[in-house]
Amino acid sequence: MARPELTPRLALLEEAVTALFCQVDDAYYQLNPKGRHYETLKELSDSEVVTLALFQQLRGIESERSFLREAERFFSHLFPGVVGLHPSSLHRRVRKLRRYFEPLRRTILPELVGEPETLIVDSTLLSVLHSRQVSQSAGFEGAAWVRWGTFSVYGVKLHLLCATNRVPISYVLTAANVADLSLAEELLAESDLGNEVARKLLGDLAYRSQELEEELIELGIMLFSSEASARRPGVRQQIEICFSSLKRVFGLGETLASTPVGLATRIAAKMTAYTYAFVVNRVLGRPQGHIKELWA
Repeated sequence: MARPELTPRLALLEEAVTALFCQVDDAYYQLNPKGRHYETLKELSDSEVVTLALFQQLRGIESERSFLREAERFFSHLFPGVVGLHPSSLHRRVRKLRRYFEPLRRTILPELVGEPETLIVDSTLLSVLHSRQVSQSAGFEGAAWVRWGTFSVYGVKLHLLCATNRVPISYVLTAANVADLSLAEELLAESDLGNEVARKLLGDLAYRSQELEEELIELGIMLFSSEASARRPGVRQQIEICFSSLKRVFGLGETLASTPVGLATRIAAKMTAYTYAFVVNRVLGRPQGHIKELWA
């Protein structure tokens, strides 16, 4: 229950955080029953740490210090352990628990996408260092230069497979110069959707390949690229809206990560937070895709 002195906006946000925690707490301890060991010795339980990591991304705050300052001021009654918590302590706990982000996200996918007949595949570039920083350092392991329009980008590429309701099903992070075509089958394999339903895969010209079409047909999937995909602009646009939300609300292209592990951790947290936002909206009876209005 919200405290009486809270404003209506903060009260709704508190309700959303509570719903998020309940979802994470139930799923986490099913994935990791041993997670409750030594819980009484911890200022924050594992599920509280995961919830805070997702809450930070939903709030669009990259700095742990700034996020903890806000959490201590407004949400310490929900998470007493944040009082006096040093940012480095939260950072270490999140990195230790990062391997559970994707499994947690997978537990709620069936509820959100069911057995989708139409899938969309695309990728987006994420810059990790400015060109001046690259020339002054050893670079960023796992990143690469790639030509993008009239300029070059040094970074990584996020390859994404999503449903028509904008829910991410699977994703892969690669160097920026990795071809989109080479990741299509891996994304489908990672989705673990099975072959019981005949599906359509929509992609742009980057996925146009006779070889890929033949391989996907054997899996019961019809590939629609280039002109065929362009005839369904409203459907294809959903993945672009997904990328836009991840960048605008979750700061996907503006992480403060300085190492490959840090980058992977933050992207995993953002993807998990984005997916859980759909579930929280359902629990609260809100439109599924209205994310920013609730968490901003």
